[in-house]
Amino acid sequence: MHGLNVILSKPSHLLVLRILYHADEPLTGREVQRRCGLSNRATMLALEALTEASAVHCDSTRQANWYTLNNGNYLVAKGLKPAYDAEDMFWEDLRKLVRRVVRPRPVAAVVTGPLARDESEVTGRLEITMIFSSGRNRIRAYRCHDDLVETVWDRYALNVEPNWLDVNNLDDEEYDQLWRRVEREGVLLYGTLP
Repeated sequence: MHGLNVILSKPSHLLVLRILYHADEPLTGREVQRRCGLSNRATMLALEALTEASAVHCDSTRQANWYTLNNGNYLVAKGLKPAYDAEDMFWEDLRKLVRRVVRPRPVAAVVTGPLARDESEVTGRLEITMIFSSGRNRIRAYRCHDDLVETVWDRYALNVEPNWLDVNNLDDEEYDQLWRRVEREGVLLYGTLP
């Protein structure tokens, strides 16, 4: 069985499959194209290949072709769906990891960077900003830096750039750019931001 070779052979296939996985209803080829940001040709070629591999159902009507993920396909049911389910649980898993590894525990943690912007990159990078109740706790927690970086790499194969802040230095001018980025793209892992 070499179906995975066809289904996973191109990044465009993964994008189309991810869009169909998250869709609550059948989608037209144009809607799949709009949601995944691929060219029309790339989207249609991916849909055609995935339909031929039976990973996607195509229901043709007079108005359009409607596409859905073929949940009955063995590779979709046993391989892709569990992978996408795990992908959906990533932020919750990262939240637990930060709370487990960093001591003393930050009062809030927020992630920025390519993954927070939902950009698919070959090499991912996380920027985790952690806010501590005091400067002393921030300095004590900094001892966990190497452990946090290593644990995130081992678990997710992602580079992490931690920012260690405390409630006393949040308003410093040097962090204005960071707060604009947090406001624009931040994913709050836990706590509340000031």
